[in-house]
Amino acid sequence: MIIFLFGTWGSGKSFVGDLIERECGLLHHEADIHFNKPMINALHAQTFHQLDLTDYYNRVVSDIFNFKSRTNNFVVSQGVYEERFRELIYQVFEPDIRFVWVKTENHHFQRLRLNQRSEKTGNPINGEMLAYMQAYWQEPQIPHEVLLNGPKLVEHTKKMLQSWGLCIDWES
Repeated sequence: MIIFLFGTWGSGKSFVGDLIERECGLLHHEADIHFNKPMINALHAQTFHQLDLTDYYNRVVSDIFNFKSRTNNFVVSQGVYEERFRELIYQVFEPDIRFVWVKTENHHFQRLRLNQRSEKTGNPINGEMLAYMQAYWQEPQIPHEVLLNGPKLVEHTKKMLQSWGLCIDWES
């Protein structure tokens, strides 16, 4: 099974993906590694929403196929702000894919976390970029689960995975 974590930047996708990798041993792939210089420049210029991201998402699909050739169960995380790209990925991998919308209701903390990550690691996605891109977030229409990033995130992640027959031995 492919677990595809999506949501706005700083919502906790990487945290959940890393948690699943650590607790369950499922490989976690962060698709943001394919962000290239023109995409980063467009973020800074606040023209990212104007880019045609078809090639980018075709690379994401190719990566998923590569992971599928090595293992049956794994996690992919990527924002996927546009529904048409979620639909593309869903159509290619259905019925072997489960989409999980990782959400946070604490947007102040989300911006703070992005700013700290940006300062620490040089990640170009910061609170300002989040504020700019929020206007372009499209509500998901594809079948999906919702994980709310809050005090019960770990517990809810565990229950969700176990309902899919994964991570049955997860005790913590």
